[in-house]
Amino acid sequence: MAGFYEPDCGTAYYRSNDPIKNLKLKVTIKRVSASFADENVQPSSSTESAGVELATLTKQKKKKKSHEYEECIVGWQQKIFCQREIEFYSNKDNCHNVLDLKYHQEVTTLLKKQHQKNIIFTYVDHDPFSHLQEGTFSMTNMMEKPSPLAKKMAQVRCRRIGGRHLREKEQGSIPKTLIVDERPSEEAKLRNHLEAPPIQVMYIMADLSPSNKTPDETDEYVLCAIKIDANGVLCVRPDFTGGRRPYSIETFMTREGFDYTIENISKDMSRQDQEKELRMYREMYTRHNDFVQSCVGYEFELPEVDTLRYVVYGEILSAQDFEKDNLYVHMFTDLPKDWTADRTQQLSWVTQTCATKSVDQTEIAYFSYPFHLELSYKRNPLAAQGTNELPQFPRLMVEVSATDSWSRHFNEGYSYLQLPSKPGVHIGKAHCWRPVGNTVIDNLRRFFIGGTPEVEDPTYAAIPSTFDGTYLSKFGFRTQSTGTVTVRFNVMMQSRAFMESKANKKSLGSLLETLGITAMQANITSVLEAFKRARMKMVQAREAATQELLREVRPVYKEELED
Repeated sequence: MAGFYEPDCGTAYYRSNDPIKNLKLKVTIKRVSASFADENVQPSSSTESAGVELATLTKQKKKKKSHEYEECIVGWQQKIFCQREIEFYSNKDNCHNVLDLKYHQEVTTLLKKQHQKNIIFTYVDHDPFSHLQEGTFSMTNMMEKPSPLAKKMAQVRCRRIGGRHLREKEQGSIPKTLIVDERPSEEAKLRNHLEAPPIQVMYIMADLSPSNKTPDETDEYVLCAIKIDANGVLCVRPDFTGGRRPYSIETFMTREGFDYTIENISKDMSRQDQEKELRMYREMYTRHNDFVQSCVGYEFELPEVDTLRYVVYGEILSAQDFEKDNLYVHMFTDLPKDWTADRTQQLSWVTQTCATKSVDQTEIAYFSYPFHLELSYKRNPLAAQGTNELPQFPRLMVEVSATDSWSRHFNEGYSYLQLPSKPGVHIGKAHCWRPVGNTVIDNLRRFFIGGTPEVEDPTYAAIPSTFDGTYLSKFGFRTQSTGTVTVRFNVMMQSRAFMESKANKKSLGSLLETLGITAMQANITSVLEAFKRARMKMVQAREAATQELLREVRPVYKEELED
């Protein structure tokens, strides 16, 4: 309940389909404490003079009574003049443009009537006013200094400050080209640094100048700032009172206190207008939907029956921990049996040459090289009968090379990446290796000439394409571990079987089984990787146990030797 009654001095955002011209606000302001000069009244010694002073004091109170409470209904962009503006625009010599002449006519008409000084007035979007510190000083302690962040954020949504007549006065003419200002002001820096958004603003102000003082801009205080952008978002600072305690404001010089409230009294739409507007929006959305469907199409292109369309949008992210600098990656697709690609589909890619940078004591080359791959899988039912061959997903064969300032090329490693068997976003890491010669001459040739041993078939990094046996042995082939290549995959799958899964509620595994790819067969690579990780943990645990046993046996063995 305390939060409900406490005033909300923050910014509130509203979105409405109703035109902004229908916005009506009711603003009331009331003086709650008098100034220090009014409270300290010195009484006179004589009765006659006391009667004169009392009479004068009574007249002053009656005169100020009209300024102790005021209520005003303000519409959107409704101009209400303050006393300073009335005195300014009443003189035609102060009018320099069309807007000033318009205000001069309105003020002249207003002066013909019985006009009294009002507290509440407004600044509309056309007025050359922008309260630069409204976001830092409004409703806070006047002695408080804003932080640098508060100063910057106060200008984020600020409109362009000033008007055409101000530029005419300063420069004498309107510049038709961009003028270079060698000494720009802080205001010009903020105005040119930030793009002016298409917004309209309006300020509800209060003229709290004393009656015995000439009105000045320093006596004008912002009660409420209202902004609306092109998307129809209404920004109100501070928020509508809405049953909470009124807002408080205190004048800087006279220390007078005022309480004010802001209420939204916009007229609600009638039921007929709401239905009419709803029909209009439905018709507009229907036309927009028809336009979008005419552009996209009423149905997507479907693959053939019992065919899986496999689409990959990938990105070669980085390569790290390689020996040489200026790396580039050559990658091509190895298609297993029953996988096909269109003739126009690119199956091989070569990245740009990228220099490495040191990140956390690791040399990394960031490529950010995108590639696209679209494949189709259709198992031949006649060829599949009587065979126990396991269907596999395609592989990406990776070859990392480097070049130097002498245009010498070095082979930095081979590896491969198994394309994911599930749709979604996947991150793959290829741990590379390179062949090593049997003699020192090979290392010298690599250092001086740049020639390095290479494999004839790049698919040897996984299973060679020419391999037709039962067991594959790479024993005796000397290699050296190098670095790691990181690739991101965005995988999509499309098949007629997926459409049938809505009614049958089939899982992805059953769909792949229907297409001839079982879930177990599709995840063979992931199972092997898990087995490798478990084996490494077992080896590490065995080494730790051996070290612990040696620590225990070593003192006993030492005592036996001494005996």
